[in-house]
Amino acid sequence: MKPFVNHGYETDDEIVKRHMHRELETWISQLDAMISEADQLAKIISTKLGDKELREELLDDVNENIHFLNELYTYRNLLNNVKECDELECDQFYMLKHDHVFEKYVECVAQYRTIIHKVYQRLLL
Repeated sequence: MKPFVNHGYETDDEIVKRHMHRELETWISQLDAMISEADQLAKIISTKLGDKELREELLDDVNENIHFLNELYTYRNLLNNVKECDELECDQFYMLKHDHVFEKYVECVAQYRTIIHKVYQRLLL
């Protein structure tokens, strides 16, 4: 990922908008990695442990994460419009939306970590 540098000619508003885009790309990347990891762990649970209940719980979380990933892609398309904002109300709309998406991302990661903890505990038995 490119370092976050102020090029000197950018306004504070442009820097914030660029930062929002960068955060979103990080969230998408992390969520994609979580989905891949969970898919692999579901296969391990199925073949090595035969724990269908835990596998289903993990796959349910994968499906929720895939749904949220699609929401992030939709939000990325919406976020492209933030460059057109020139009024405070418009900027506030996107900032509030960004905060809402961030809160959902944090919840998603917390839920994933809880399930992954269960998986690792089960694997260690």
